Amino acid sequence: VGTDVTFVGYGVQYMVTPKIGGPYYAWTGIRQRFFATANLLSNKYAISSTFMKCSANAAQGKGGTAFGDSGGPALLGDTDTILAVTSFGPDANCAAVGYYCRVDNPVVWEWVNGYLD
Repeated sequence: VGTDVTFVGYGVQYMVTPKIGGPYYAWTGIRQRFFATANLLSNKYAISSTFMKCSANAAQGKGGTAFGDSGGPALLGDTDTILAVTSFGPDANCAAVGYYCRVDNPVVWEWVNGYLD
């Protein structure tokens, strides 16, 4: 808890004003690799032990993940150690907490190994 986690993704950076008759949300931005650092939060209220929960509090100089970042790694601080992969967030603006599927789960390892055989 309180540990820095670095996210890597190619998701959106901002929302544009929708055009008349266009989609309600229109997210855009340059498709390039971005990094964001957030804090690991207590798993007390996480959906299950399969997921990590991290903040996306830009007010404290932290970042988070957004649409298009799913599947990208969540790294331990500034290392290359993968803790989880970006899964989902409950907020349409990508400004709340985010949930990340942990890779130290036996079910995940079984799934990965199925593709390595």
